[in-house]
Amino acid sequence: MISAVTFEKTIYNRIPYKFEAGTPYIAGGIGLGAAIDYLNSIGMDAIAEYEHGLLSYGTDALLTVPGLRLIGTARDKASVLSFALDGIHPHDIGTVLDQEGIAIRTGHHCAQPVMDRFGVTATARASLAFYNTREEIDQLVVGLRKALEVLG
Repeated sequence: MISAVTFEKTIYNRIPYKFEAGTPYIAGGIGLGAAIDYLNSIGMDAIAEYEHGLLSYGTDALLTVPGLRLIGTARDKASVLSFALDGIHPHDIGTVLDQEGIAIRTGHHCAQPVMDRFGVTATARASLAFYNTREEIDQLVVGLRKALEVLG
C-alpha cells in the first residue's frame, strides 16, 4: 500500500498497489480450493440433477398451498422458488417462517424491474441447493400453511 513511511511523510504506492493493504486473504483462497474439490468429488452433473429434482418436488408442493402464486416458472431455471401469498406481505411470511426455524429471503431481491414485470413489490424466495432435502420442502409447506392461519 505504501512505498515509504517516515515520521514526516508517507508516500503511497502507485495504483493498483496502494489499494492492497495488509495480508492477502490466503485462508479464503484455500477454502475456495477445498470447496471446489468437494463439489468435484460429488460431480456437477449429479448436483444439477439433484437440485432439479428438488425444484420439481418443491414446485408441486408449493402449488398445494391455497393462494400461493409462483413467480418465475421458466422450464429451465435455477432451483429457486419465488412466490407470493394472496393478501400477505412477504416480510410477514418470512417472520412466521423464521419463528418455525425456516430460512427464506424476502423483498425485491435487487430485481425491481422483474418485480414490476410480475406486478408485485416483493416476493418470498426459497433457494434450494444440493444440501437441502424434500423433508425441508415439506416443512416449508407446513410453515406456509401456518402463515396463512396466522396472517390470512
